[in-house]
Amino acid sequence: MPPPNNSSSKIPLPPPLLASPRGTAFERAVWSLTYQIPRGSFSTYALLAARLGSSPRAVGNALRRNPFAPAIPCHRVVATGGTLGGFKGKIGRRDGEGITLAEKRALLRKEGVKLEGDGPNVRVLGTPFAGFV
Repeated sequence: MPPPNNSSSKIPLPPPLLASPRGTAFERAVWSLTYQIPRGSFSTYALLAARLGSSPRAVGNALRRNPFAPAIPCHRVVATGGTLGGFKGKIGRRDGEGITLAEKRALLRKEGVKLEGDGPNVRVLGTPFAGFV
């Protein structure tokens, strides 16, 4: 894994971000890294945080505010233990932000990510993507 990068200017911006001034520098860095997670793969809040020299909670908050979903696929980021709910088990929307657990599960399944369990106990199977540029 590359060393932590606290400078968002070194992370390539995906097309949705190139055309928009939305988000803080940190949010844009999180969204840019999230854009790199391939379809059919997943990563974790902790891996993104390590790449940015930040905390998993800050990454989760940035993803909760992602206005570009699903083009920037925040649904591909899960907790380190493989659970889908994110921090504090966020399952529903609050103030129009985020997606529901059912939506996240459906998107991941549609993309071919292997899941086990059902309901709030669903977990992803496999190795998280860590090949961030």
